[in-house]
Amino acid sequence: MRHFLIVLFIVCGLVATGQQSEPRFSINIPATTLEGALKILEQQTRIPISYEYTRVQGITIKARHYKEAPLTTIIADLLKGTSLTFKQRNGQIIIGPVAKASHTLSGYVEDAMSGERLIGVSLVAPQYQAGTVTNAYGFYSLTLPADTVMVQLSYLGYQRLDTFVTMQNTRSFSFRLKTLSSQLGEVTIRGTGADNNLASSQMSRINLSAALVRATPRLLGEPDLFKTLQLMPGVKQGTEATSALLVRGGTPDQNLILLDGAPLYNPVHLMGLFSTFNTSVLKDVTLYKGAFPARYGGRLSSVVDISTKDGDMHNIHGNFSVGLLSAQAMLEGPIKEGKTTFVISARRSYPDLAAKLYLRFQENPPDKFRLNFYDVNAKLHHKFSDRDKLYFSFYGGRDKLAMRQQYVGGPGDFDKFATDYVTNTDIHWGNYTGTIRWNHVYSPKLFSNVMLIGSDYRFQTVFDQAGTASTGKFTDYQKLVSGIRDYGGRIDVDYQPNPAHTIKAGAQLMARVFTPGVLQTRQTDKDVVTVDSANSNHNIHTQEMTLYAEDDWELSKNLKVNAGLHFSAFNVEKRLYTSLQPRLSARYLLPGNWALKASYSRMTQYIHLLAYNSISLPADLWVPATDRVRPQDADQFALGVARNLFGEKFEFSAEAYYKHMQHVIEYKEGANYLTSTKGDSWQEQVVAGEGQSYGMELLLQKKTGRLTGWAGYTLAWANRQIPQVNFGRQFPYKYDRRHDVHLVAVYKLRKGIELSGSWTYQSPAPFTIPETSYSGLTNPIPTSGWPGQPRKVDYLSSRNNVRLKAYHRLDLGISFIKYKKNGLIRTWNISVLNIYNRLNPFFYYVDDYDVVKSKVNLTSVSLVPFLPSFSYELKF
Repeated sequence: MRHFLIVLFIVCGLVATGQQSEPRFSINIPATTLEGALKILEQQTRIPISYEYTRVQGITIKARHYKEAPLTTIIADLLKGTSLTFKQRNGQIIIGPVAKASHTLSGYVEDAMSGERLIGVSLVAPQYQAGTVTNAYGFYSLTLPADTVMVQLSYLGYQRLDTFVTMQNTRSFSFRLKTLSSQLGEVTIRGTGADNNLASSQMSRINLSAALVRATPRLLGEPDLFKTLQLMPGVKQGTEATSALLVRGGTPDQNLILLDGAPLYNPVHLMGLFSTFNTSVLKDVTLYKGAFPARYGGRLSSVVDISTKDGDMHNIHGNFSVGLLSAQAMLEGPIKEGKTTFVISARRSYPDLAAKLYLRFQENPPDKFRLNFYDVNAKLHHKFSDRDKLYFSFYGGRDKLAMRQQYVGGPGDFDKFATDYVTNTDIHWGNYTGTIRWNHVYSPKLFSNVMLIGSDYRFQTVFDQAGTASTGKFTDYQKLVSGIRDYGGRIDVDYQPNPAHTIKAGAQLMARVFTPGVLQTRQTDKDVVTVDSANSNHNIHTQEMTLYAEDDWELSKNLKVNAGLHFSAFNVEKRLYTSLQPRLSARYLLPGNWALKASYSRMTQYIHLLAYNSISLPADLWVPATDRVRPQDADQFALGVARNLFGEKFEFSAEAYYKHMQHVIEYKEGANYLTSTKGDSWQEQVVAGEGQSYGMELLLQKKTGRLTGWAGYTLAWANRQIPQVNFGRQFPYKYDRRHDVHLVAVYKLRKGIELSGSWTYQSPAPFTIPETSYSGLTNPIPTSGWPGQPRKVDYLSSRNNVRLKAYHRLDLGISFIKYKKNGLIRTWNISVLNIYNRLNPFFYYVDDYDVVKSKVNLTSVSLVPFLPSFSYELKF
């Protein structure tokens, strides 16, 4: 207590000394102007007084007399009743206007024709050097110390809008932007804008528009979102023509695919050749390769956040298209104008029609053959008020492969043990998702989104064979079922106290049911059951909870930081895993209009994908982390620079990254989850280890004008080190390619004709090739009437031991667009893939081994030769 009183007396003494040391003046000021009074004060006190002449002009004061008064008291008295104030700085008095009360303007930015909410629109108040962008629902909030302000709105593909807004009386205001339909703005790379490229703290992010996806060359006339994303630096494909996304050394399961907030699993068709997204309903696509915002979690390598259209508020319109692979139709419009809208789209393929023509000329064609897929998207949007909006989104997609084959043996057949049999094969897989979203504006600065989420992925295959052999009748039945079912809820809150400061927070609770490859097998011989078993895999029920908060803050004109924290908990089979994941990204403006960016992200993933090869197939098994198989973890660091070039017509970025992964799993050497007779579960077949990937990415892109496109280059390494795999030694992962080059261009030749092209080069991918083969012991125990057969044993010195052939391909496309007088728009698209017929390998197989030299003769199989295609589209 004594020490506290001593300090208090010292502080009081210093304050008193400071007050006594302030100079005092006795001054007589006659009736004059405020400017004249300030000059008298400056002359008699010899203290500089600064002010702007226009602010004091026309202000008069009455005669004043001051005796032994501090200068601050005199000036405060002179300015009383005016809109001026003062402050002392560096031994002088500075007079300026009283700070106006801040006002907040908020609302939505919409398409002027359809009323569609626009994502990522830039709103700038140049006078105050402040601005913001619309969020994922088209909502913005702008707080400024002004009653009236000029706002500039810019968005690629739309006319720039400069307008004055009275903020004092108008707290909520929605802007409507007109498209550049009569100009060259439809085919653009919709991104974060020239200014935001430097201003944003976000890095490792790519935005795509549906128009760009439709403009690139097409496989069998089908525009494909994932194939367009594969043309970006840092994103690779697995093998020729497949749609798997491999981001910065990651695997397909390490990508979080969100469609209107609902997760999708294996979103591919035709065994991985096409993705499941109908481009006619896409509104916005954002890919995060790193620097993950805290609101995302659950995957290690990337997030693909996809939003679909909300529906036209004022008019009914749509489109229809047909190509060599599929046909699709989309319709949107108001149910109640200005209040309720709908969007519905359907796509159906017909490859089985062409296959039947081909099979008809083959020997012993199947009796029945069916191969197709479909997609259905539907969305309802209802506007209760400017504060409340409700959305319902649905997606359903399914692939179907069914075949019935009958064989009738006869004298001289090579197979003397089976005289006839009938085989039925039935495979189907797909996703169903649904979300209900409620947007609510609590205040001009506070916005929330509440969601109910449901998702169901299912894969099922049935093989059934019955026949007659020399020993009697036999049957063979196998059924494999796998999948994931998700359901839960989520809430997100956006709070923006001022344009330079945005806070986001939220929570999510999801229940997941895994079916990790339940296999049933039953075989009979002479009406005797020889095999009747099932593996020990069973449904696994899990719960996952996440909490997050992130703060995006412009600390100074040069420094902007996004700091966040993501917490998750995963409950599975009485085991609780928790993870605290910090996220940090920053931007610092350097001289010469360069932006230096850096980021760190920690991610945790509670699911795994069991896959044998580099082809992303629906038969790959999704399994959860368990008591024996830990969750995957990754730490990623990135450093980069960005700059706008040539009058901001081009954007350049360069990024270097390093990612370290833990607890990634692989099958053991020789393991097979289909060994149902052992009764083993998948957990006995896998081992976990570490992975690392690192590299550099360069991107130069042009977003506006007659010519748009980009050039990208990636230098990358991806390795794994897993016990019991490759003798515990590090090996290059199956997705490791050293060099990647992508050149993409879309050129508007003239109104109605658009040209597009893409050229890709990739270094050889690693393959595992046996070095030799030798004969093993003959199986002494025949099964199902079949005698023992000699067994071949392959010798492998290491995994992924060869790199044989580089991948490169040139694709070209041209679109003929006709704008008809009745408002219809007709488009013919002609695409030619692999224009110079490069036979890129899909996979290799061994022909034979040299018995003298250590030499293996291989044959490669290619999927995409010189391949022309066309499609027709009609918009109305």
